[in-house]
Amino acid sequence: GSSGVLVVGGGMVALGFAAWLFGLVQGRPGGRGRAVGMVLAGLAGLAALPGLALMGEGGRPVVQTEGTEPFSPARLQELRQAGRPVFVNLTAAWCVTCLVNERVALAPEAVRQAFASHGVAYLKGDWTRGDPAITAFLRAQMRDGVPLYLMYPAGGAEPLVLPQILTQGEVLSALAEAGG
Repeated sequence: GSSGVLVVGGGMVALGFAAWLFGLVQGRPGGRGRAVGMVLAGLAGLAALPGLALMGEGGRPVVQTEGTEPFSPARLQELRQAGRPVFVNLTAAWCVTCLVNERVALAPEAVRQAFASHGVAYLKGDWTRGDPAITAFLRAQMRDGVPLYLMYPAGGAEPLVLPQILTQGEVLSALAEAGG
């Protein structure tokens, strides 16, 4: 996340300052003050490392928005057996493409209304921290990462795989093709 970038950047600046001081100290008599400064700057850079561990692995989780429910293979199977159309959005908080697609193609009112009017269940899977169930599902779909968008038609047909870069029109077109 952005705070992790800030911590890493600050640590790199401190380590760079330490390296600069080291260059000044080399081969000069009386460089004791600079050597102390170099050690302190180096320690400040290394002090950033525990802060990264406290931030968690991979950043903050994806927020479930209104009209979505958390993805799980079991929930997908349950909805499919009930004969409902299902839209699956596998995403991650660090995925820029996912975030743009969410805003441009999935959040507009026209898409949300189309999903609601056709009874589409919207499952959103959070792969921010490498969820093992989502990893297995991605591999079953012959994918190694996110984003992955699937539109399952009602009635058990195979899903439509949407492109990784979405438009609102593509989502609505997939809904129409799936019989929505």
